[in-house]
Amino acid sequence: MVERQSRATRSDHLDETFRSSAEGLRAITRRVHGDEADIAQDACLKLVETAEREPIRAPTHLLFRLARNLVIDRLRSRTRTMRLFRAEGAYDQQPCSYADPERVLLATERLRRALAVIDAMPDRRREAFLLHRIDGLSYLDIARTMGISVKAVEKHLSAAMLELVQKMQADELDE
Repeated sequence: MVERQSRATRSDHLDETFRSSAEGLRAITRRVHGDEADIAQDACLKLVETAEREPIRAPTHLLFRLARNLVIDRLRSRTRTMRLFRAEGAYDQQPCSYADPERVLLATERLRRALAVIDAMPDRRREAFLLHRIDGLSYLDIARTMGISVKAVEKHLSAAMLELVQKMQADELDE
């Protein structure tokens, strides 16, 4: 009974923290246009998860710190993405106006083999692999979607990558 009352008190206290911190969260997350609400929600979720594990002396301070860290992570991710995927006009070389038929055939064959390897994977491994590589989900999102731990997601993905690399290399050696 004491534990239930304690949880209810923590829940009420966190609810009040969220309500009183709304403007502060908006001020912190406004630098990340388009993702403000997602970051604020993620920060609140992390605060709740932390509160379930241990008591929090200054929940507002922790909430703002979590939001600030999430904003920094998102901005860094966007910067990395911008560097990796520059606009075509930013490249010094112009793309070839025609595709070499041999290269197209080799790439198509390699893709066909890779898809065959992926299709042959165990169901859960394939699901985790596709959610990460095709849908772009994070390990945490995959874990929630599949109802497994993040550690299990890591194991599925590492096994999938190892299997894919080994079978693709074995296929290339056979040719």
